[in-house]
Amino acid sequence: MSQNAAKAPRANDPRDQAFLDYWGRVIDWSDPAAPQWLAHFEQRVAECKKLADQVQTHRALLGARVLDIGCQTGALACVLAERGAEVTGIEPEDWVLEAARKRAEGWNVTLTLQTAMGEALPFEDNTFDIVTFVDVIEHCSDSTQCLREIARVLAPGGIAYVYGPNRFAPEWFVKDPHYGLALASVLSHNLGKRYVEWRRGRKGYDVGVFPVGSQVVRTLTRAGLVIEDSTAQSTLRTWHARAPRVLRHAQTLARAWAELRLSAVPLFTVVAKKPRDV
Repeated sequence: MSQNAAKAPRANDPRDQAFLDYWGRVIDWSDPAAPQWLAHFEQRVAECKKLADQVQTHRALLGARVLDIGCQTGALACVLAERGAEVTGIEPEDWVLEAARKRAEGWNVTLTLQTAMGEALPFEDNTFDIVTFVDVIEHCSDSTQCLREIARVLAPGGIAYVYGPNRFAPEWFVKDPHYGLALASVLSHNLGKRYVEWRRGRKGYDVGVFPVGSQVVRTLTRAGLVIEDSTAQSTLRTWHARAPRVLRHAQTLARAWAELRLSAVPLFTVVAKKPRDV
């Protein structure tokens, strides 16, 4: 974090102005990517409204107890709260949570914000109706443990919404989504840190290890959740809709293609539900 006097732009949504003013003061303007990240966090609300629409197709938001893991600057948390959810957001650093507080104040919504790690959630079992884990999984030190923790804190009948980038997506081989560097996404954290800092000529690297969509599905399943929807299932539905009748029996081929796509698309989505009989 770097304190400076740089002025943030006028917000597209006036409710975000206090947030943008704060964020413009704390980001490091010596980083060439700073303007890009400022714009990203301002525009994030529009993306989160679409994400909330998707979550709402699986579980009503009104009155739902929601945990947003890695809530960042509070865009998704505020959107969910505006739709009637009781939202708790966690982040490992309080200066980031302060941005979420500023945003919540501007939106006039109530958020419970807490400094915590996804690998060790400070909540009782069966606490939340919905857990969102959006654009965060690749920043965790142990994504498998995070997924297990999600399963633990979900209440029976609750859903987990997991969204993130695939480690071996061909698109990221050319230009990774965080730093725009070739092959950075496939490296381990230590190698990635050395490579990215060398290429950028500056310190700073907050990416862990990119996940693989099919492994995310397996981890959630082993933790006792049932997959309700995923990039793979969407692929299967498309296959069945388009394939000629003579090919409808080719289930093995369809499943193989679906799993390949789940692990190769740039961004995967997995929605998993905790059975009510647990």
